[in-house]
Amino acid sequence: MPKQVYIYGDSLLKATMPDEGYHYHFHYDEVLQRYPERRTQVVNRSKMGATISKGESLVQHDLDRGLEADYALVAYGGNDSDYDWAAIDADPAGNHHPRTELSAFREKLRHTVTMLREKGIQPVLMSLPPIDATRYLAFICRDGLRKERIMDWLGDVQMIYRHQEMYSDAVTQLAYAEDLPLIPVREEFLNDHKLMRLIAADGIHLTMPGYERLFDTLADWLRVRV
Repeated sequence: MPKQVYIYGDSLLKATMPDEGYHYHFHYDEVLQRYPERRTQVVNRSKMGATISKGESLVQHDLDRGLEADYALVAYGGNDSDYDWAAIDADPAGNHHPRTELSAFREKLRHTVTMLREKGIQPVLMSLPPIDATRYLAFICRDGLRKERIMDWLGDVQMIYRHQEMYSDAVTQLAYAEDLPLIPVREEFLNDHKLMRLIAADGIHLTMPGYERLFDTLADWLRVRV
């Protein structure tokens, strides 16, 4: 009998790409065409802009409605690690916080996988694809935010990259601590000598080759277990 997999994530798991005007389009159905012989039934519950708080409530909602699945991929962190850049531009000397504090991210992620386990569903985690800090800074400043003021707060542009990496590391640490399957997405990307071709112009989403790499990595993990 085919295995059933639920995906809980953000725009990356919807294969979202920006066009030249930075309008976003979903390419998930296009990516799925790469796997015509798949033996799994996939239900994608990913939402644009979702954080772990949205994922936690969505998983709770689905469980309350009798969710039945063999695996549930829980993939958050990118939006959680982001900031209110307009507020930083307005007050670069201020004390600014990410959308989800790292400690809260860890606890909400732990609670989400615990809820799934208690219902007999195997949670699966994945490390985050890397971002391009330089492209992302240009993207957030495209409509008038002042790069120099944001840089005053950041210190250096790669702080954007390092901060996002802390959330990916938190996912990895939780997987080891809770003995959960971890799909090494970040490793697959960082090992590519032409990494920049996999990251979209906004610095945070992926190109089509990037999404092919992401979903191939997920599919390869499933193939050896189904």
